[in-house]
Amino acid sequence: MPYCQLSAIDIPESHPVALFGRYWNSRGRETGALPLRSDFGPSSIPDLVPWLLLLEPLRLDGRTEFRYRLAGTGCREIFGVDYTGKLLGEALTAEGAEIRRNEFLQVMASGEPIYSWTEVPIQGRDFIHIYRGVFPVTTAGGEADRIFVVAAHEAQRRKESALMAALPLRA
Repeated sequence: MPYCQLSAIDIPESHPVALFGRYWNSRGRETGALPLRSDFGPSSIPDLVPWLLLLEPLRLDGRTEFRYRLAGTGCREIFGVDYTGKLLGEALTAEGAEIRRNEFLQVMASGEPIYSWTEVPIQGRDFIHIYRGVFPVTTAGGEADRIFVVAAHEAQRRKESALMAALPLRA
């Protein structure tokens, strides 16, 4: 499965991943703190909601697992699956699930996002290429305890809202 980690500058500026990255960076990152989960309500980023996945870590049998709490409509279309309520790995190839698990663990430990380009790791949908961003957030102001994933077709572009246009182009 082709998978390549990227720098934020490798993502086209009008792609949902780049726009979310700009918003994520604008949420208190100047202090070095993780952004709060509450800073990402649907009304604050309405154009990006279709491309969002929200995950929470769980401890199951001594291992960290991840459950999808939210899957946007654009993600459901790309994947052909509504991941809401499912555990990481359901409907994914084993390789794809392991790559994602490692990304999620890395962003939780580092507090820094990961950007990538990849095929969709689902049988029969691997012809779809996407940009992805994995962004840690906190619910209580401490360590990362939620993860936003933004995933959209590599050709997807969004017209910037006034809110997004006011953000710096790059972090």
